[in-house]
Amino acid sequence: MATGPTVVIEEQGSGATAALGVWLRRGSAHEPEALAGATHLIEHLELRRCGRREPEEIAALIDALGGAVDAYTTRESCAVTAHVPAERWRDALALVLDAVARPRFVAEDLATEKGVVAAEFEMVQDSPAEVAAELALSACWGEHPLARPVLGRREVVQGVSAADLAAFHAAAFTLDELLVVGVGPVDGAEIRAEVEALPLARGTAAPLDPPTWRPAFRVEEREALEQVYVDIVFPALPLGHPDAVTLAILEQLLGAGAASRLFRELRDRHGLVYEVDTSTYAARVAGVLEVTFSAPVAKSSACWATVLRVLEEVGEGRIADREVALAQEALSAGVVLGAEGNDALLDAHVGELLARGRRFDAARLRREIAAVTPEAVRELARRVVRLEAMAGAACGPVRGVRLPELVGRRVA
Repeated sequence: MATGPTVVIEEQGSGATAALGVWLRRGSAHEPEALAGATHLIEHLELRRCGRREPEEIAALIDALGGAVDAYTTRESCAVTAHVPAERWRDALALVLDAVARPRFVAEDLATEKGVVAAEFEMVQDSPAEVAAELALSACWGEHPLARPVLGRREVVQGVSAADLAAFHAAAFTLDELLVVGVGPVDGAEIRAEVEALPLARGTAAPLDPPTWRPAFRVEEREALEQVYVDIVFPALPLGHPDAVTLAILEQLLGAGAASRLFRELRDRHGLVYEVDTSTYAARVAGVLEVTFSAPVAKSSACWATVLRVLEEVGEGRIADREVALAQEALSAGVVLGAEGNDALLDAHVGELLARGRRFDAARLRREIAAVTPEAVRELARRVVRLEAMAGAACGPVRGVRLPELVGRRVA
């Protein structure tokens, strides 16, 4: 249903900088298989030619604005952002709106950017951690669009034409899918008027079906590597779930900080790894809790045993009140520090708007963090950290590692 663009402005009476951005609320997961990678290619081309601007003019303008103009694509969004001196906010607004609404697709530019994206594919393959991350999503979500890499498929990217991209842009980049956010000494009414005048079609993307979870494990043998890179995933919460704050606390205490259970066990007590981390990925219809680590072959068995022991303990709800309190303190501090500066505040607003449909409010979010009880964290841990549901991937000299039976029998 067409509802129009969402425009959210935090006007400040004064200030040295302004931050603005435009988000399309659809990304690589909304592409048809035949155009897998089109959104990311469009992102590359948006700031080459847009409106009446030529490449040299755009490059000069970006430098004149301070160089902090960026574009990126995720599985469920495509964005162009700018953080600029306050007096240049109108120039920045015109550029980001032109980039999203009026890109020009020229065969010469497309050929150049295909080469750049080909290099990105190679960079991913050169990063065993990224390879493991992509394999983990394909292990647990199979052929679902959310498991597809944001870069798309090599053969699609190399075969797509400028006309293909222009047609896809006209259909996918609609006014109703736009989220526009501005922070700083800007004019909200002026921004809204400019957005509503954009020459874009109306309409919204059909929602994705939820993926079916598979407790599978994938491996990619890289004999030349010295370490095995592991990415473990559990089915977690979709974007905007009421228990999202509780999950953030669980993520923090499990492996996201120096006082976390996994860091203390693997790094501080046993010296098995240099780093271990936990994170969450939330899409609108599904989410994962992710545990990542890398270890030399000689230490991999001990590392696996320790990780599985910790996961079993946490999954049984064996979490101390003090661990929850420390995680809450860390998250509460992060709320404050993460919104320092207008560019960070822009990101904070967008995160809340995309997840919960509301503006960022540091005091409210800190109250929500403080209100979570230890028992709520333990209950969620029992729901999420279930070894029987565990999926994941490993990249490295895997043949030299004796995988735990729990993992080995799930290798696809």
